[in-house]
Amino acid sequence: MVPEYLKKNLDLFRAEEYTVVSDQNAVVPLIEEEEEGAATLKSRFEDNAVVFHFPEKRTLPYLDSHKKACQCADKFIFIQNSENGKWQLHILEFKKSIKHDKWKKIRKQFQYGIMNARALAAFLNIEIDGIVLETAYRNDWILRNAPHYPTIMRAANSATEAAAFKEWKKNIVVLEVDSEEISFRHDKIQLDEEGNGEKIFCIARYTT
Repeated sequence: MVPEYLKKNLDLFRAEEYTVVSDQNAVVPLIEEEEEGAATLKSRFEDNAVVFHFPEKRTLPYLDSHKKACQCADKFIFIQNSENGKWQLHILEFKKSIKHDKWKKIRKQFQYGIMNARALAAFLNIEIDGIVLETAYRNDWILRNAPHYPTIMRAANSATEAAAFKEWKKNIVVLEVDSEEISFRHDKIQLDEEGNGEKIFCIARYTT
């Protein structure tokens, strides 16, 4: 069961803002409503979890939008580790297609999402123990004229784009957080052509 102190803190939020999950058989739809990238991810959870549905619309109100500090990912998911009672943070972003410019934006949404999620966790009085970044998408990134050899690839594309493409293909994303370069685990979720998918969320046994 979700701890009583957390229930009391969550009672201060509007009911539509979040979903508490304590049933492994429950299906929680994670929905992206923007027309360009509308998607639905049917989700189950192996452990207690709290899903915040609209963090991209609920960034800290005193942030300066002109400095692009109001960027944020689409969903925050806090999953409780049954072994120590702490919470692993999963930050989820939906995109229809992955391209160089989209990936740059996703990275910023992750970066500022982490900051906003930590503020939320502090209010809820929960301790974050590990962070996992996740991207759900329909169309994978196809590098322009991508050949098989990295040296040719760098000639066909800018070095910056080639480096970004290489990062996307890995399962680690390096972000600047607290003036420090930190590596985070990055999981990719493939959706179908209509933007639908399924996932069972659980405590990731390794984070970087």
